[in-house]
Amino acid sequence: MRIPWVFAIVLVGGSTIAAAQPKPKENTERLSYNERTKPPKHDSPRTGDWVQLATPTPASNGTEFVVVGRDAGAFSRLRIDPSDGKVIVRRVRIYFEDGKEKLVTMNKVIDAARNNPALIDLDAHKAIDRIVVTTEPYTRGSYAIYGTAGTGGVARR
Repeated sequence: MRIPWVFAIVLVGGSTIAAAQPKPKENTERLSYNERTKPPKHDSPRTGDWVQLATPTPASNGTEFVVVGRDAGAFSRLRIDPSDGKVIVRRVRIYFEDGKEKLVTMNKVIDAARNNPALIDLDAHKAIDRIVVTTEPYTRGSYAIYGTAGTGGVARR
């Protein structure tokens, strides 16, 4: 006779615990891994304006993949700007939204102290899907990537 009472207490206690849990809100915003890694949304660049496509990235990573996307707009030039120290940029591969790609072999040292960015002319005004930058991993510098819709003039920060 004791067993049914113990069973009843466990049953009542278990239902009370389950009832005490709050119901999830229907409009609760949840972040997935992909949402946290999406690149920042940019306005379409105006001619002559430089838009930051990648925040300062350490060259010690070796190869870095930067997702740009159609929402960032169309670009005609890129600038790899030294943020800190020296960086040896070996090559930059640009993948466009239309499926084409451009490989630029640079082998250029960019130095924050000298403010000498690496400029890349894209030969067209196109939307960029992603950019792959390969640097020498033994350097301790960092770089940022900018894009513009302009075709000429001086590269400004």
